[in-house]
Amino acid sequence: MKRTTLLLILVVLCLGAKAQEAAPLSETEAQKVTAALTETATAMQNLQCRFVQQKTSSMLAEPTVSEGVMAYAAPDKLRWEYTAPYPFALLVEGEQIVKVTDGKTEKLDGKSGRMYQGMVDLIMGSASGKQLFDASVFDVTLYDDELYWKAEMTPKRRDMKRMFKQLVFRFDKKTNTINSVEFIESGGDVTSIQFKDLKINSNDGLF
Repeated sequence: MKRTTLLLILVVLCLGAKAQEAAPLSETEAQKVTAALTETATAMQNLQCRFVQQKTSSMLAEPTVSEGVMAYAAPDKLRWEYTAPYPFALLVEGEQIVKVTDGKTEKLDGKSGRMYQGMVDLIMGSASGKQLFDASVFDVTLYDDELYWKAEMTPKRRDMKRMFKQLVFRFDKKTNTINSVEFIESGGDVTSIQFKDLKINSNDGLF
């Protein structure tokens, strides 16, 4: 009798867990959400925030955690700065990328510049929401994930596929601004970034 009762409880719990899984939005709903996110991104002139980054890898005994600050200004300026555990920053304006390490600056071009450019594009996109829903770059499925709109994005371009298996973005429903992003690499490593204390269209800046 006890075994039967326990089995019934497990079945109910499993069914409850399945019921809570987010379902993809319909095509009409997805179009409305995409339009709202794009409108918010288009109106954004600048954005500042803190971020916490966690990287999980089979090569690491435990996840590595980094913290930093980010500033974005339309149309193409970005400061992505790690403050812990080690200071490091990328300063971007248009196609020019400058790396700052231990107070020393280095302009990136050629192969190293192209490598960073791909990451910069993704960071800018995740911060501002712009061009994330470009059908030529990603296959996108949108979900209603309780407090967030979740976008699961599968790369279509060959260069993106070499780096990432999938990207998962979450946007706050109330503000239509980025909350978090996960970069799932082709090899299985996962980098997740949580954005905090967002300031939009503020006069303060980090440039």
